[in-house]
Amino acid sequence: MNVSRFAIHAHSEWSNDGRWPLLTLARLFASLGYRGVLMSEHDRDFDEDRWVAYQQECGRASSSRFLVIPGIEYSSADNLIHVPTWGDLPFLGEGLDTTMMLREVRARGGVAVLAHPSRQAAWKTYREEWSRYLLGVEIWNLKYDGYAPSTDGIELWRQHPSLMPFAALDFHRARHIFPLAIEIRVNASLTRQSVQAALQEKECRSIAFRSPAETFTRGRRGQSLTELERWRNSVFRRVGRVVSKCHL
Repeated sequence: MNVSRFAIHAHSEWSNDGRWPLLTLARLFASLGYRGVLMSEHDRDFDEDRWVAYQQECGRASSSRFLVIPGIEYSSADNLIHVPTWGDLPFLGEGLDTTMMLREVRARGGVAVLAHPSRQAAWKTYREEWSRYLLGVEIWNLKYDGYAPSTDGIELWRQHPSLMPFAALDFHRARHIFPLAIEIRVNASLTRQSVQAALQEKECRSIAFRSPAETFTRGRRGQSLTELERWRNSVFRRVGRVVSKCHL
């Protein structure tokens, strides 16, 4: 059994709010000990031709030691619900109805994960029927949740036990580096197809600091990270006030 550590939910310059070239991003994550990265470019400005070109670029950024897995993060028409997807899929479109998009991804053999449920309280609009089509939910999104898991994401995961818990970076900038990952187990050589098959079979688990991510949702570990996040926020607020005064 081959167990490999992947970064999950990353954006390159192919996303409207990304900056990093795919090859540079691949080199960064490889240097940090990851075996690959599951990309999730925003659907905005994509079409089928751009999607094909992007997949080819992911292939060129990959090597025998590191895989760049292409993926699209679909957004609802109101930009509230975001869902990263992976698989041998066509580009499905922009601003899609979430339920219809999830059904199409599942029908075509792809996998989907609900992203950052705390963002704009997206968790409040969750529909029970989505659980039939989703692989999991991000209980921890570094960009939006910081150094501790999301209480909203944790509660959503606990209410829907069929969903797997994911700890994702939502990488856009270098500051979005943190020891979160997904361990993927494959019986064959590591390829885009074998990784996607492993995800479909739930042969994976999210980890933080080399431990299962869900162990940080409770107890002393969870409390320690919550306190760290509170400290980080307090520092940022103080720095923000100082900067504001300097500009008065």
